[in-house]
Amino acid sequence: MPNFSGEDTKLQIGLETTWGTAVAPTVELDMIDEEFGGEIIVNTEPTLVGKATTGRSDVMGNKVPGGFTMLVKPDNIGLLLACALGTEAAPAGVGGTSSVYDHAFTLITGSASTLPFFTAVVDKKADVRGYISNKIAQMSFNLPNNDYLSAQVSTVGRQEQADALESLSLSTLRAFNFNDLTVEIDDVVIDEVMSANVVINNNIEDDLFVADGSAYMIEVDRQRREVTIELEALYNDDIETLRTGKYQTATAVKVEIILTGETAAEGESYQLTFECPNAYFTALKPTVSGPDRMRVPLSLRAASIGSDEPITVTLRDLQSTAYS
Repeated sequence: MPNFSGEDTKLQIGLETTWGTAVAPTVELDMIDEEFGGEIIVNTEPTLVGKATTGRSDVMGNKVPGGFTMLVKPDNIGLLLACALGTEAAPAGVGGTSSVYDHAFTLITGSASTLPFFTAVVDKKADVRGYISNKIAQMSFNLPNNDYLSAQVSTVGRQEQADALESLSLSTLRAFNFNDLTVEIDDVVIDEVMSANVVINNNIEDDLFVADGSAYMIEVDRQRREVTIELEALYNDDIETLRTGKYQTATAVKVEIILTGETAAEGESYQLTFECPNAYFTALKPTVSGPDRMRVPLSLRAASIGSDEPITVTLRDLQSTAYS
């Protein structure tokens, strides 16, 4: 009997239109790991009469907690951004180019609006499994020092079933990396940042079962959203100015995290930008931990103020059509 490794596995996704109905994947992701798996909710008869042990058990519900980690490249992240944030503006041409476009994603609002959802198909080696109607519970963009940008995605899905992979290809573009990074706070470049992390938390429901004759959840969706930013920087006068002038006074700042990749076309580069026009510091505490160079964590929370979007994520690429 063969033993399997994950060395040549595959993860593919496709945007669905009807809750509970699988679609063929359209994008193959640069997966680092995955954790999809159907989960059954079992209940056991509680009777005590004449029983030496517990009684019969039955399946009461099915759901799919899941997720994955992937390398972020300019042409593999657009569909996931649409699913994580929910609203996508019409693609806008960049400058005078005819082939470079900006896709701006913002948080969907309104009780009548729901997040998009997708089918995920994973080569589990012993079988190819499909995970149907997944919504993104949390998406975390992680950029460690001298490393590649990765995205860790947690999902809540409806059901698992046998499926098949499509004939898709992985991206051949370079992943965004630490050397692509620029961080600006209130339009001032913070040039001694050591790492960056952006988290979009949708707080998706994961137990929405109703008495409809089905063991599967009805369509789940977001609750109150949370967007946080974590930076680490070398401690200097600029950071101290932020501490005393912004953190200690609870004054909102504009934060931009910009990753500029390789050349796309017509002199323009691939780019991924996170912009939060109103973010509050939640932690900024320099400490002396020894003789080493001082580093300081900067934690921020994006806020909804006026008509400003809490966060806008803009992907610059060569796709002329919307992802959602």
